[in-house]
Amino acid sequence: SKSMKRKGFDSKTFVIESYASNKRENWDFILSDKYTILPYFLKPYVAFLESLLKFDVFFIPCSGFFIGHTNLNFFQSIFFRLAKKKVVVIPYGSDAFIYRKIRSTSLIHALQVSYPQYSKEQDKIEKNVNYWCKNADAVIPCFIGLEGFGRWDVLIPSPLFIDKDSWKMKSFRNFKNGENGKVNIVHFPNHKGFKGTEFIYEAIENLKKEGLNVELKIYQNISNDDVKNILQNEADILIDQIIFTGYAMNALEGMSTGLPTLCNLEDENYCLPFRRWSYLNECPIVSASPENLQFTLKKLIKNPNLRKKIGQESRKYIEKYHDLDSAHYLFSNIIDYIHENKSNIINLYHPLSSKYSKRLPKINNPYTKNS
Repeated sequence: SKSMKRKGFDSKTFVIESYASNKRENWDFILSDKYTILPYFLKPYVAFLESLLKFDVFFIPCSGFFIGHTNLNFFQSIFFRLAKKKVVVIPYGSDAFIYRKIRSTSLIHALQVSYPQYSKEQDKIEKNVNYWCKNADAVIPCFIGLEGFGRWDVLIPSPLFIDKDSWKMKSFRNFKNGENGKVNIVHFPNHKGFKGTEFIYEAIENLKKEGLNVELKIYQNISNDDVKNILQNEADILIDQIIFTGYAMNALEGMSTGLPTLCNLEDENYCLPFRRWSYLNECPIVSASPENLQFTLKKLIKNPNLRKKIGQESRKYIEKYHDLDSAHYLFSNIIDYIHENKSNIINLYHPLSSKYSKRLPKINNPYTKNS
């Protein structure tokens, strides 16, 4: 929303509830704050109708827009079409994971550890996914699209973006190597099973037994401002998640501050399309799984210059593909596409043909396939 506003679009964010740990001003509208004279059960219908009258393009999850949890769920596309509105679907996770269709059995298990309730709602979730794959004007599912969607209009590793001006590079780097001083590792699990937190604990404890001076700090339920301060001033390495293949917002935050950031990019069944037809080969994230995390961390801990190099390239990656100007590039192309000003945008980031991907030097990733 912020990127589109900067480019002259009238863009608003409208959510049902906000996270208590974050600032209210992160969102334009929150359903619980609006229509105070109405009983709550009427608010979704009024919000849907008012938005239909005010806005032209809707970016929504697979669960729909406000009335997705009502009996009118499968009438949404009819209402949008009758009002001559356009719909772009960008899933976030629990709205789109159909557990029985997930390729990775490890991910199925991790999801059931952290989100067991959705294993009982697979039919409902699948109906929503199928409905929007058929009826949306565009579907932008990133890695989740490989889990039973069968449709993506842009092949992009992540449709998430960050204000690089608000997330500064670290002003100080720790050049200790675990032998001549301590190396600090941070981890922010929203749900520990999904992120593989228990394996992170184990790897750190094993490294300590080897004699390395390393400390793991885990933070939960803190504000974005606190996350920013920790990454810029306390961390030497960020471990985001080591189960799910892909990366999300916490990884962008780590890379924005110039930290070597660990995520799981091990499974080429998922990664290969994004390497071949998009920009994942430039991504300087360090790939790690529960099985190789200890070895991967040890290499980073003992090589502070490698940490610095990865951190510098990580910041460049954010500036090239995940800042607010990059958001405008993606969303303005999507808007052109859904209004039929472009025939397709599926190869928007093709490494051989995309002028956008070639506008800046290729990221000098120290790793091959992120490991």
